[in-house]
Amino acid sequence: MIKRVVGIGAGGHAKVVLEILRNNPDYEMTGMLDRNKELWGKTFLGISVLGGDTLLEELFNQGMDHAFIGVGTAGNTKSRQNLYHLAKAIGFQFVSVIHPKAIIYPTAKIGEGVVITAGATINSGAQIGNNVIINTGSVIEHDCMIGDHAHIATSAALAGGVTVGLGSHVGVGACVRQGVQIGRNAIVGAGAVVVHDVPDEVVVAGNPARILKKRGR
Repeated sequence: MIKRVVGIGAGGHAKVVLEILRNNPDYEMTGMLDRNKELWGKTFLGISVLGGDTLLEELFNQGMDHAFIGVGTAGNTKSRQNLYHLAKAIGFQFVSVIHPKAIIYPTAKIGEGVVITAGATINSGAQIGNNVIINTGSVIEHDCMIGDHAHIATSAALAGGVTVGLGSHVGVGACVRQGVQIGRNAIVGAGAVVVHDVPDEVVVAGNPARILKKRGR
């Protein structure tokens, strides 16, 4: 049975997701939602932008019961988290969007609403939580654990046994040594080399990575 899908957020990340979904005959894109009123009534890669996320309950009642989060993150994953919980409370199921050129080992476990883009590798025993982005060319080695709502950015490399906490962001090209634990809602800066554990709610950067500040300050 074909699943009718609503995209929540019509930005750059949503373009990537839509391009992947178009190759999957199991899904029918029925519309996009975005809080930017200037997009309402227009098309986004050929898909109508119906309005804002206040329409979610109405669309669900019309039988559009699957969704993806099209909002990316530039360090702050809160918007993705909030939209996921909003739609989930209404009853939406989230599609996991996986590019055919991603490599996922059979013993890896993938959560709900995950986006895995081209060239990413998810190795043996890795566990990927719900609403996670694993971006282009990134490497998640064996036995890594990626918490819900996290974002592993383009070409980041996580060695074996790394843990990334809920809502954290690992920046473009960052490298994380084996066994390191990254806390909840942390940000690892682009190109950082992480050789020690990272606490909750901090920003780290550099080689080796050091704490720059607490989040929200």
